[in-house]
Amino acid sequence: MRKLLVFLVIATLCGCEVIPKDEQLIPVETGTSGHRTHVLIEYTGFRCVNCPTAAETAQALHEQYGEQLAVVALHPASNPFTQGKYDYTCPAADSIYQFMGGTATTPFPMGNVDMMPYNGEWLADMSVWPTMVYTAMKDTAIPSVSEMEKSYWLIEDSVLGVQAMPDGSVNTQYYHRHVLRDVNANKELLEIKESYDSAQLYILTLYLDPEDKHITQAYEEKFFNGID
Repeated sequence: MRKLLVFLVIATLCGCEVIPKDEQLIPVETGTSGHRTHVLIEYTGFRCVNCPTAAETAQALHEQYGEQLAVVALHPASNPFTQGKYDYTCPAADSIYQFMGGTATTPFPMGNVDMMPYNGEWLADMSVWPTMVYTAMKDTAIPSVSEMEKSYWLIEDSVLGVQAMPDGSVNTQYYHRHVLRDVNANKELLEIKESYDSAQLYILTLYLDPEDKHITQAYEEKFFNGID
């Protein structure tokens, strides 16, 4: 299987200004949850007219399954649906996207659960997301994470921006949900940029199977600004 490690070391490639280490937000690790958490990854772009519908589907599934399902939205730069005046991309998103077989001609929106194929496909159309998630939810076993590899995903929720809409209009007050900002195997090396809304940041800690690198467990870590 393709190796996942390629996207774990790309955090230093981002070109935006980085907040000094002593001024960064402080992640608080809360420990693994007492239940199995699956991860729905959606591949999206601001020029994709069907992506708002997919985002609604993902959010509805997130609300339906609660803490049993995490959602992450990736804006990969190598797909034309993310290219243009507005930029919600990060190198990690593109690396993950290409790892999953995404190309410049892949139609959006697409998604997968736990970085595993569904019916033989690594990227699935949004029409099957509910069934795909329902199928994943049958796996309720809480895995032992002691032998797993860790990957830390920095996510910003409710990013105000621009989005092409299904009716052909352009929404300039659109909130992009669960936007991936950075990935690193070392939590301390995650980059927190000045443009991010600190109140909307969190880390999704993923445990990866060392054999095939699929996601076996996930949990969220909150942030605080370290000021009393």
